[in-house]
Amino acid sequence: MDSSEGLMPPVPARQRKTPPMIEEAKKVLREHGCVIVEDGEHCAVTFPEGTMRREVLPRLYNERYIITLPDGFQMREMYDRCQEYSLLFLLG
Repeated sequence: MDSSEGLMPPVPARQRKTPPMIEEAKKVLREHGCVIVEDGEHCAVTFPEGTMRREVLPRLYNERYIITLPDGFQMREMYDRCQEYSLLFLLG
């Protein structure tokens, strides 16, 4: 753990399940190499090879992560254990 930043070591990230997304968010993710498959009440976001994910500490009720795509684009993820999906916050 990198205690100075409150981050765990990065691990590869491949896919996240999210609630439906607005068109602007889907467009930005696709521009950065992500593949989005919509399935009614949720989306499956597949990240490009080389995407890394780091947990932000301290742990709270919902787990929090920083996701970095291979091109340097970053987003924040909040994983909802009860709903079993992730909310992605694009940082542009």
